[in-house]
Amino acid sequence: MRKLLAILVLSKLVGTASFAQCEGGMSWDFDEQDNQGFSIGKFLTDTFTPKLILDTRRIRAYVRDPRFRELMLRCGDLRAVDGIYLKALKIAEYNISRALFLSLMGTLEHENIDFKIPVVGVLGVPLTFESDSLFAVRKMNLPSHIYADTPPEGDRDKLQHFFASAYLSYVSDSPDLAKESGDMVEWGEAKFVVGGDDDPRDKRANKHGDAFGRDLAVVKTLLPSDYLRLPYEK
Repeated sequence: MRKLLAILVLSKLVGTASFAQCEGGMSWDFDEQDNQGFSIGKFLTDTFTPKLILDTRRIRAYVRDPRFRELMLRCGDLRAVDGIYLKALKIAEYNISRALFLSLMGTLEHENIDFKIPVVGVLGVPLTFESDSLFAVRKMNLPSHIYADTPPEGDRDKLQHFFASAYLSYVSDSPDLAKESGDMVEWGEAKFVVGGDDDPRDKRANKHGDAFGRDLAVVKTLLPSDYLRLPYEK
């Protein structure tokens, strides 16, 4: 892994031609609020709303934006995943742990989770607290083809696994925490979530995210696509 990290560092230093070509004059760095006028109601609401909630709204608005979808169509899904992380990094004022958490919030693919509770039955728990319409647009815009073997239905749900593991790995002093947490989530999903199963593809996303978060502690300029391209070793 250290040898691989060294290769990734070198690639960051020399850059890639494909990155410049794919931009086509379009940048990942835009803000949906650029063209919005001043509103006293919005100003007061923003003043008294916790910053984490405001930042979560910003990264989700970014994913919903038609310009983000255009970026994905022009540059590919992996570049779009990088765009989400880079935008989250800027919103978080380059605090990596906060950026990873915002990336997770921006890529949550489940609006609700239905838990199987003994005796009680099925209990629905909201996850995103978005309106149905906003959630539907954001989900539609999420990068889907992130692996070479992505099935026709896509891999949108793998992004939340990737960024959750990256966040846990980055903020934890224990290198095994992200893996253990990911395995526990997979076990719980299979046992207690309606329609859930113990998915080896989720475990791959967990492992790649774990490596990304761990290596970010050493090299701050790494991107998600550097790790989503890695071969998977169980």
